[in-house]
Amino acid sequence: MRYYTSDGSEVTRDEIKAAVDAGLAVIRWQHGEWRNVASLIISKDADEAELAAEVDTIGECWSMADEQWSELATHHGRAIKAACGQLVTT
Repeated sequence: MRYYTSDGSEVTRDEIKAAVDAGLAVIRWQHGEWRNVASLIISKDADEAELAAEVDTIGECWSMADEQWSELATHHGRAIKAACGQLVTT
């Protein structure tokens, strides 16, 4: 299986785990195809990750499709699922 960050960069499971452990991994949610879909951001430093994790535009957009919300990734499994497009909710 292949893993990608939200900017399209390919990463390995080990890189994802290291990013989670270092506090650099952020899960970014958005609406898509009648469900909520997550992607993974790997930040360069903890400050950047903290800022990325604060993104929340729910209720601030003209269209629900443009809304995004984020969380700092704290579990390897969730971050890995986000990186391969399998972290979804309905």
